[in-house]
Amino acid sequence: MKKLFVLITSLLLSSTVSSQYCLHDGRGFYTQEDVDKFPTDNPNCKVIQGDIIISGGDIKNLDSLMGVTSIEGYLDITHTELLWSLKGLDSLQTIGGRFGIYANSGLFNLEGLGRLKSVGGVFEIFGNPYLVNLKGLDTLAFIGKNLWIGANPVLDSLKGLKNLSAIGGLLQINDNFSLTNLRELDNLKSIGGEIIINSNPSLIRLNGLDSINAGSIGGLVIYDNENLSVCSVYGICRYLEISYASVSIYHNAVGCNNRPEVKAGCDTLSVENLNSYKVCSIYPNPSAGKINVEISEDQLPGKLSVLDLNGVELRSQPIVKAVNCVDISDLKKGVYIVRLINRNTVETIKMIKE
Repeated sequence: MKKLFVLITSLLLSSTVSSQYCLHDGRGFYTQEDVDKFPTDNPNCKVIQGDIIISGGDIKNLDSLMGVTSIEGYLDITHTELLWSLKGLDSLQTIGGRFGIYANSGLFNLEGLGRLKSVGGVFEIFGNPYLVNLKGLDTLAFIGKNLWIGANPVLDSLKGLKNLSAIGGLLQINDNFSLTNLRELDNLKSIGGEIIINSNPSLIRLNGLDSINAGSIGGLVIYDNENLSVCSVYGICRYLEISYASVSIYHNAVGCNNRPEVKAGCDTLSVENLNSYKVCSIYPNPSAGKINVEISEDQLPGKLSVLDLNGVELRSQPIVKAVNCVDISDLKKGVYIVRLINRNTVETIKMIKE
């Protein structure tokens, strides 16, 4: 009797363990019914071993995938119209292959991916007409191959990528008409390929690429960003100092129209200033009229001063918001110092009046 009990227990345990893995050959979910049947067809499944495609005009939710913690193949979510969030993938922590989010007309953000830590292959976010930001990717730290964010017309920020620290391949950001900045990439330390930034007409500056290790960059391609005037950020400036750096910069705004313009912007900043550039930045620089001084919100409030090279304070004003406009039109042409003082730091950045 005891032996029989042990045998039955062993069989039950074996069944439970094996049931945690499913869909070795992958599966397509093309209707809401396909999604809803998943837990019945694959009881207790936590690890999907194959490739998954989610694509269908009537798919409204992914609730039935709630228990899945890992997909060892690729995951494509494409051409859904009624899927407003990715809730249901709340337990998903790793994707072994590609992760593609393509042409989903219902998605406004990526909420529901709150535990996703790594994508082993390329991560492509492309052609989602109403995607406003990337909120939901807040735990994502590693992408094994390329990160491509393209043709998302109302995407206005990369909010959600604040913890991304490494990309194994290239970083490409293109044709996002509403994207104004890259600040959410502040913690990105390394990439394994080129940085390609093109055709983002609202992009003004490259703040957010400050922390990238210049030695990890495989090339720099920046073009057709008509309002991009600030490219002289720490990571880019350090890359331009490398003798073998591959650089192609053209058809952007003045200040980022070619390599010499970007290098000139880098030359106005000391090493100390570049290291602190994420805290305080100035654009446009050089300027003939007004400058914007941008400061991290966690450094507010503070005091801003403009000094000449003899240290004489020419003007000052309180700083109570993240972006502050300063009129320098009455100053003579030359080099000045912008100094920011708050309770934590003293920042100084050279500024050129044209």
